[in-house]
Amino acid sequence: MIKIIETENTEFTYWDNFNYKINDSILVSNDAKKYIYPNELMKICRPVFTKYYKKGMFMLDYLFWIDNIDIRDIDLKVKNNTFYDIDFERSIKTYFLNNLKCLQCGKIYRGALSVDPVLIYPKNFKLGDIKLKMINDENKIIKCHECGNAFTSKVLHISLN
Repeated sequence: MIKIIETENTEFTYWDNFNYKINDSILVSNDAKKYIYPNELMKICRPVFTKYYKKGMFMLDYLFWIDNIDIRDIDLKVKNNTFYDIDFERSIKTYFLNNLKCLQCGKIYRGALSVDPVLIYPKNFKLGDIKLKMINDENKIIKCHECGNAFTSKVLHISLN
């Protein structure tokens, strides 16, 4: 399913799969499915395309729920148009990092989901501030599993593959 939805005053294209194709109109930091198997990604996030400032351009992000939920429940609600803002209030847009390196111990992680504090919600800065406050206040930002040091970016998930 691919569906344009609006939630929390933000419109994006929601995918319940990783069958999207990257082209010149898509801005992407790293394409997660190049590094992590789609069936593994399906357990942790959903790809979303958000309109960028430049006409005809979109950003590929990965919607990540900070609580341990079954995202298939959200997929079903989106498919049936029975979703509400509350279904997304614990989610946050992230981007994929292929090689996350701890600057303290040098450990390299093969994949991570991180938050861009500036471009998190480009047309809804208030929502971005709310989401950043949520992950900061609830201490959801992950530190290096090896040494406990903080990363330079706001990492919410590290792939252990």
